[in-house]
Amino acid sequence: MRSLTIILVLLVLTLPIAGCIGPRLDTVPVTQNPSNAGITSNVDAGSPSAHTLIVEPNDGKAIILSTIAGARTNISLTIYELTDDDIVRALSAAQARCVSVRVLYNSNSFRSMNRTNPNAGAITNLSLSGVATKPASPVFTVTHQKTLTADASRSVIMTFNLEPDYFNTTRDFGIVTTNSSEVREIAGVFEADWNYQNITPTLPSLVWSPVNSRTKMLGVIDDATQTIDIYSEEFTDPQCMNALVNAAKRGVIVRVIAASHTNNGRNENAPALAILNANGAQAKMITSLYIHAKMVLADYAMPDQVAYLGSENLGTVSLDHNRELGILITERPILDHLESIFSKDWIAPAVP
Repeated sequence: MRSLTIILVLLVLTLPIAGCIGPRLDTVPVTQNPSNAGITSNVDAGSPSAHTLIVEPNDGKAIILSTIAGARTNISLTIYELTDDDIVRALSAAQARCVSVRVLYNSNSFRSMNRTNPNAGAITNLSLSGVATKPASPVFTVTHQKTLTADASRSVIMTFNLEPDYFNTTRDFGIVTTNSSEVREIAGVFEADWNYQNITPTLPSLVWSPVNSRTKMLGVIDDATQTIDIYSEEFTDPQCMNALVNAAKRGVIVRVIAASHTNNGRNENAPALAILNANGAQAKMITSLYIHAKMVLADYAMPDQVAYLGSENLGTVSLDHNRELGILITERPILDHLESIFSKDWIAPAVP
């Protein structure tokens, strides 16, 4: 009897430890269905809205921290830059309560530029906390995606990095999705990227680089009949520029706000903006907030209105060579908010 009691006690003591052994995978295989190409509704049937908008710097990091704190089984994060101490501590705390946390971080582009990886400190601290971390595959020029998924039930698709400045001084956006198909595909791509495997996602509402972002971005621009409003930190892709020029020439009102983005003393966005302004569009850089957002809002208040939000810039490398993720949104309350924010930023003083 005494031996049985000792065995039972030992079993009880080992249960919490066993609960932390092995990764809890948050994936369901991605359904391969190429016939689903194009823009469709991205709201679950019977749900008033599967999406929530994050606006920076207004909303700060509360939604990111609450998503991490609310996770019960698993967290996956694909990120370009991670330096925010509060978020690093939250991820470590999740791991400590037996949530399986995995972080896939950009490394290849920093190494190719002989730049110290800004993620190094966070990755060291997370690894010491038991969080599984991996550098992203070098098959992508840059892993620029910024996505947090918790419990296979919600994903946060971000234009911003997880650094303090992005919650204080930049214009940025995020979308929280609880759409089961979207979360499933995001989790499936994370699993493939984690294992350095190829995958071809096909969900119409998600915009993936280097798979389909160029096609979907140009589709939004080419299908517009009334208005196009754009935020883009980088605007250097000739095909996107020509599509916007053509839109302006067919009578679409085109407004572009880009970042004052300099490299070696040269503003890389200036040539494209000059071409747009010379061909009937309106393009500017503003002095209020740094424009890090990536948004294309087409035909606002019209029956076919749609907005793209995500990590993709209107740049060739971003669309064709990076790992990036964006989303197409059609819910009117979200588009109303995006248009309101854009209109306020549009009247801000322009960079001389």
